[in-house]
Amino acid sequence: MSANAPIEPEWRTALLSSAAALRRVANYTLPHELDRRGLELGERKDALTADERAELLAWVAFTQQRSAEKLEAELALRRLVSICPELANPA
Repeated sequence: MSANAPIEPEWRTALLSSAAALRRVANYTLPHELDRRGLELGERKDALTADERAELLAWVAFTQQRSAEKLEAELALRRLVSICPELANPA
């Protein structure tokens, strides 16, 4: 698909919705309360209860996974935009 070729309506709809979904993942941030809880657990990591330590480990795994997903979404979105520039600025 080149920048000059017209996109069929079904393809355009699929590409626009895919780009929108990728943008949501790429731009995701944790709600403030959840971010604050993760930071608090990290700051007290030497004095956590067993349950809090398990929670902190779950936070670490979650944030690592989300970071990887955000990077993958950013890359996929860049790739889509490179082959279909009109996706860069959706109407």
